[in-house]
Amino acid sequence: MLSRSDQAVLNLEDARSLRASGASYRQIRDRLGLSPGQLRHIRRALSREKAAATRLRSTESGASDRNLPVGRSVLPKGLRRTLMASGYQTLGDIVDGLSDPAGAGLEGIAGIGPHKAALVKRLLDHYGLLPGSGDLKGEIERLFPELA
Repeated sequence: MLSRSDQAVLNLEDARSLRASGASYRQIRDRLGLSPGQLRHIRRALSREKAAATRLRSTESGASDRNLPVGRSVLPKGLRRTLMASGYQTLGDIVDGLSDPAGAGLEGIAGIGPHKAALVKRLLDHYGLLPGSGDLKGEIERLFPELA
């Protein structure tokens, strides 16, 4: 049985993929069995994310997903504020912090535990920014240095 927050994250991810495939919000609500309040939360989060991407790409030519601001992501409000207070302004800043071998990672930030760190990592994985996700050989060499 999933917790309420885990279910909300899964609903958001499913709604994102359904919306990308062209489904209306009414179809998303019916397919996922959401209440009007849950749908309002998902709609607000997805529109905030889309507006941030549109605004970023219209102001900066050649901007990538690394440049998306943390404050406009689909992460919960408290988590966005904690990350921004810790100096992470863009998704690229988070990726750089995670790839730093001397860094403590996200769990080292006060107020971010394993659940919230998993939310951030899922978001980075959605955008294909998670360190090591594209370099299988590099990850294996990191785990097993004798194979390098």
